[in-house]
Amino acid sequence: MYYTKHITITNTDETSVFTIPNGYVVYINYIYVANHGGSTNNVDLWWETGGVDQMYFFDGTSIGGGNKEILGGQSEAPIFVLHNGDTVKAQASSSGNIEIAFTFKLVEQAPAFVNFNGS
Repeated sequence: MYYTKHITITNTDETSVFTIPNGYVVYINYIYVANHGGSTNNVDLWWETGGVDQMYFFDGTSIGGGNKEILGGQSEAPIFVLHNGDTVKAQASSSGNIEIAFTFKLVEQAPAFVNFNGS
């Protein structure tokens, strides 16, 4: 089933967008970030595993007032796959009105071998 998680951030605090529940994976299909403020704002959007930054979707990306940035959405194929316990986080460089939306498919995690990589 597809879901969309939407938040608006108005300050410079690090904000958790969502955490993947135990026993599930998330196939992210679409990421939307809009700056509804009047001036340019820099946006960080990333995911963490066990409190360690893994990868940035947006890394200090400059978004002008009234503009937006989009990743994905061209097909149903996922652009990122996140696993149980991963947390998606966001932060803006200045106070404003930043809207963020993720569209994703939440699916049960398939069983896997513990030693799949041969170790």
